[in-house]
Amino acid sequence: MNKKEVYLSASRIKTAQQCSWTYWCKYMLKLPDKSNDGASKGWICHLAFEVLGNTRRMGYYEQVVKEGTIWNIESVSRMVKKHAVRLGVDDEENIADIDKMIVCGLRYDFLGEESGKISEAFSEKDFSLKVDEGEKRYNIRGFIDKLFLYEDKSAVIRDFKTSKQKFKGKEISDNMQDLMYCLAVKKMFPKYKSVSEFLFLKFELEKDVFGTPGNGVIRMKELEEDVLEGFEHELTGVQNYLENFSEEDANSNFAADKSYPKDGTFGGPLSCGKDGFKISKGEPVLDKNGEPIKAFICAFRKPFEYFALIDGEGNIRKSVYLEDEMELIKIKKEGETIEKREYSGCPAWNCSGTFEL
Repeated sequence: MNKKEVYLSASRIKTAQQCSWTYWCKYMLKLPDKSNDGASKGWICHLAFEVLGNTRRMGYYEQVVKEGTIWNIESVSRMVKKHAVRLGVDDEENIADIDKMIVCGLRYDFLGEESGKISEAFSEKDFSLKVDEGEKRYNIRGFIDKLFLYEDKSAVIRDFKTSKQKFKGKEISDNMQDLMYCLAVKKMFPKYKSVSEFLFLKFELEKDVFGTPGNGVIRMKELEEDVLEGFEHELTGVQNYLENFSEEDANSNFAADKSYPKDGTFGGPLSCGKDGFKISKGEPVLDKNGEPIKAFICAFRKPFEYFALIDGEGNIRKSVYLEDEMELIKIKKEGETIEKREYSGCPAWNCSGTFEL
């Protein structure tokens, strides 16, 4: 296997730490992985924030904040419904949830003006940095939902979260996203001192009469220079490890073999999930139609067949489950092929098989 250039992100590093096999499946085999409803709704909310953060659409932003809904703006509602249908979250409950979370995010100092006089503001600020400075060598890539640079040389990094649970334990004291974002801002804007804010849109964000934000706002502590310096050396080690990641490494750190997390975070066997249905008080949990709700299970735990779109150099450009073959047909270019492939399942769950990239 040829060594490939790797760009690190918080999610990529977290995946490798959580389960080596999941990393192998997602980033090396590039297997299809359907998003759950929460991830799909989160994607739509982020798209809405990007669109409404454009200065040309300030009128729309003000209307949503005033009226408390996106549905009175035809172009915005059409965009949201279009993607909700495409992602399978267009039922009444999910649509209402999307509307509520978008309004919640827009009403919490969306323009960043409450923290001082702004010199520059960004929506969906992307970064792609290559660092090679003596003992430090790493590549990082990602997006910052909102970034505000103030005239006093302070900066606020804001990240919107649509998850049902807030950070806890190590996710607060040693947060990979916080470290990654603050390092990126330091490299892009070295004169600024940054602080990260994570807004959990399913919780209360509004400030009370004393100016204290709701419990859905988690503001991290400013990171000292030596902390970021140490993180750079950590990234250097991770960079080297993932650039040389092999199938042997993939079999070395299964989530299934780890202990359950003690701080209430998501990890260990929890990330493997359960093959069955959600159970409460000994009975299956039912959805609004009276059907049992499937329990979460890792997308790579069981065998399946899939289609892969292969480019002219033999690399996988995209893969999908069998029922989604049309997605590949629509984007297939001249010189590319579509192959039907089999995945044999996770070795930690009594499955076996060898895989070729």
